[in-house]
Amino acid sequence: MVSLYQATYVSEIWLFYDYTSLYQFERTTDAQEQSFQRAMDNMHVMYSHDFSLTLRIEGLTPEPIWKAMLQDETQKIPVYHEASKSIQALPLKDLMENRTQYRGRGWCKAEVEWSSARGIHAQNQRIDGSDQAEGELAGRVPLTPEAFAEEMRRADFTHRNDEGAVILLQKKIFFEKVTRCPEVILQQLREAEVEQLVKSLQHYQELRSFQLNYFQGTPALAQRLVEELLKPDTKLEELRITYADGRYGGWKGSMPGTGNALAEALGAKLPVNSTLKKIELSYNDITTQGAEALLAGLRQNKHITEMDVDYGNDITEKVRKGIQKVLTANGAPGETTFTRFWNIFPKVGRVAAPRPDAKGPSAFPSPRIKVQHESQNYLTRNMSVTWLFLGFLHLGDAEAQALAAMLRENRSLTWMNLCNNRIGETGAQALLDSLRENRQIVYLNLDANRQISAEVLKEIQEIVASNKAVQEANTKQEASEPLLIERV
Repeated sequence: MVSLYQATYVSEIWLFYDYTSLYQFERTTDAQEQSFQRAMDNMHVMYSHDFSLTLRIEGLTPEPIWKAMLQDETQKIPVYHEASKSIQALPLKDLMENRTQYRGRGWCKAEVEWSSARGIHAQNQRIDGSDQAEGELAGRVPLTPEAFAEEMRRADFTHRNDEGAVILLQKKIFFEKVTRCPEVILQQLREAEVEQLVKSLQHYQELRSFQLNYFQGTPALAQRLVEELLKPDTKLEELRITYADGRYGGWKGSMPGTGNALAEALGAKLPVNSTLKKIELSYNDITTQGAEALLAGLRQNKHITEMDVDYGNDITEKVRKGIQKVLTANGAPGETTFTRFWNIFPKVGRVAAPRPDAKGPSAFPSPRIKVQHESQNYLTRNMSVTWLFLGFLHLGDAEAQALAAMLRENRSLTWMNLCNNRIGETGAQALLDSLRENRQIVYLNLDANRQISAEVLKEIQEIVASNKAVQEANTKQEASEPLLIERV
């Protein structure tokens, strides 16, 4: 909500409407044709720039409305009338019908493809309906130029001679974006999309961070994915692959054994890899078999300092301690250190909760109990944790109040993400009150919580922005000071 408020009331937003921004058929002057061709040469920039979003309306005119307009000649549509070389309002029945679906049209497929070339999948969204049926996945990865050319041969074009131009543009953007992309964040991939991802990874020459959340696959596909990511020439430093196990997301997950295949493939690659520093494999249903293979590889790796496999896997305490021992030897400050992922409270016990496929209770964390307990007993005293991610945990006002009480004492935290929870006005107000006393917080994300008033969000935003400005000014001042050999 904080970022939404910023976007709505503070930031300028520019909207680009493709069709109405270009000279369409029929272009009657050389200037119009030149303008159109210049736009076509770089049209893909609007769809694939890292600082833009693509919002798609894919639905056709609903059938009842279409049929009603066919029968009602009083309702007319202004169109270009080729015979008279002018714009005329004509009844629908006098126009040529084109009911080809959005995803079957050549230019539309191209626009979706260009938009998929961004590193972050969420920047390309359909806004007039769901991309997926309940329990199914609908993420996309960029097609290789060869695969895209094959797709175009099956697509419908109003003017078939556009096909070649579209193929050339896609090839241009694929190599322009993919070969320079440092970070990929993908989610909700079907097995076919993961297959395509494996084929495309060879072109990601500058990839440093890779995240894949919620996907379908097989053990063999998971192994190929890891092998492609960790080839000898890789530059990858952070790897996060989560939620292959559909039990935790309410969708059809990967085949049994996929999580173990991920862990085993990683275990085989870690002894010869020197670039990876951080790994997360939560909610992949990794068992002792996969965990032990992962640990065996980790013991021969001196570079990994962060690894999160605690949640959504069945890993023994012995293996967990073994992993922690290796991480500490590699330079990790220890269990009290911040981790980017939400399991930042390793010392707190677990509570019994049913798993979807289990007959009885099994070990599973209760994040709400953990947050309330550890906010008072762990973070209040801890002076080394600086970043705190507690998103997607169903936290409510009680947890927000516990965190607010902690902030009155803690002076090490600077970054907090509480997105996608159930915090309401009471919890947000408690956080606001604590921020009036704690001036260290430079980032606080409350997106996708319950209704919080604009006044509270605005004041939180203003305090956080002020804190950030002060800290940046102090950093610049310190950087300009002469270096002292000794300091008291």
